[in-house]
Amino acid sequence: MNQRADMRSYRDELKGIAILWVIFFHARLGLESTPVYALQQVGYLGVDMLLFLSGFGLYHSLNRQQTLRQYLARRARRLLPSFLPICLLWSIFMIPRLNLSPVESIRTAAGNLTMLNFLASVPAEINWYLSMILVTLLLAPFLHSLLSTAKKPMATWALLVLGSCAVGLCYIAHDHLMLVSRLPIFVLGMGFAMPKGTKERPKTAFILYLLGFVVGAAMLWLCFIRYPDFLLDYGMYWYPGLLMVPPICAAIGFLLRKTSGVSWLFAPLRLIGRASFEIFLFNTWFEVYCKKVAQMTAPLDYLLWMLLSLATGILWHLAVGWVYSKFFSTEREG
Repeated sequence: MNQRADMRSYRDELKGIAILWVIFFHARLGLESTPVYALQQVGYLGVDMLLFLSGFGLYHSLNRQQTLRQYLARRARRLLPSFLPICLLWSIFMIPRLNLSPVESIRTAAGNLTMLNFLASVPAEINWYLSMILVTLLLAPFLHSLLSTAKKPMATWALLVLGSCAVGLCYIAHDHLMLVSRLPIFVLGMGFAMPKGTKERPKTAFILYLLGFVVGAAMLWLCFIRYPDFLLDYGMYWYPGLLMVPPICAAIGFLLRKTSGVSWLFAPLRLIGRASFEIFLFNTWFEVYCKKVAQMTAPLDYLLWMLLSLATGILWHLAVGWVYSKFFSTEREG
């Protein structure tokens, strides 16, 4: 079994680890003086893991779809039943507490509802990642078509990754760079799902993964220590993820395969991965509430909100899934 097969077999577990890392990143747990704080500081790489795995999964999903309509319908069935009620509740509960004007309230509600919130720079948003989801879902069929029909798919993939990186030059020092700089990792994930025409070389793959991780980590460390302005203005918070995330996913996938004899131990992690979208919705809601409304500072409060967002996300995922299994014959895709 190769690294890409590991990623496909343990995609839910990888998503579970990614969303837990994001939750950890959002919390203020007073860990600044501990070695663990470095891991928390780069917890946004959990988002890059989710994007990489999303590209990987959507490529396989599009291979199974016969039409664009079927693809969009399948994604809508997965996302909208979970998202729309939460978005409505968020609007009812949060907008009155954020001291917004009537116009700002309308823009906020409409932007979040349509997932255009970050792209439209609305006054308050559930999270910027909603717009990232929308962009990647709409881009995926186009990218899949290019990759699956190209005479030289690997060269096409490389050009798409480089091209998506180049787009970031248009957004230097712009707020939207946080989204644009994540596009290459999504394209990278789609390419990893392509069938490879050459024989896998485990030793070569290991060296490349290790080299990529070391270079990416070194770039990130250098910017944190010497060039902090590069982190936001030039996207150096996010571009090193191109080199770091595939090795992270490959390494975790390898470890999961090696411990497959006790795979039952990872059942909670698989459930968390399958409920990652719902957990994200609640966690980002609670993050905004804790930091902008309640203005919490106590680490224990943040720990409780972390656990609550995890529990409510899982319960909401199970509840929506139960409704579908009870009243609809169509299976929801994770």
